[in-house]
Amino acid sequence: MAWDKLFGRGGSAPAKGAADPADPGASLADSNALQGKRQARRSKRVFISMRIVVKFQRDGQPYKEETSTEAVNAHGCLLRLSVAPKSGQNLTIVNAKSNAEAECRVAYVGHSEGGKTKVGLEFLQPAEHFWHIAFPPDDWNAADFQDAIIDRPAAHQPQKLA
Repeated sequence: MAWDKLFGRGGSAPAKGAADPADPGASLADSNALQGKRQARRSKRVFISMRIVVKFQRDGQPYKEETSTEAVNAHGCLLRLSVAPKSGQNLTIVNAKSNAEAECRVAYVGHSEGGKTKVGLEFLQPAEHFWHIAFPPDDWNAADFQDAIIDRPAAHQPQKLA
């Protein structure tokens, strides 16, 4: 559930006492509050593969694995690991490109697939520049951007070469 909050994904069970929007007996206010919670996100996520090194303790021994992210945001990332850390465990990640390090907490441990487990990490301290990428603004809408590209005339027409 913590990962759902971090990346704004639905699919987790609503909190006890929360109204189910499909329930005709639920009040409109409860339904709107639940919908607002699902849409609320601390920062935009970007689906990008970035090389990182993950370091943590496993059974009292240091463990280190090179991997890639599946998604990142200003508050953490989603990745897959061969050896899954425990939920709530603190670990260190290193951005392979910049060598920047950040302390994280395991916010989500998902299912294993192909010998790797999905793991969601949350930065312990704000680290919005850790990824060295520009995140879309809060009011960014992909559909609006696509319309602007389609409607805009070409800057120059290609010329035929004889």
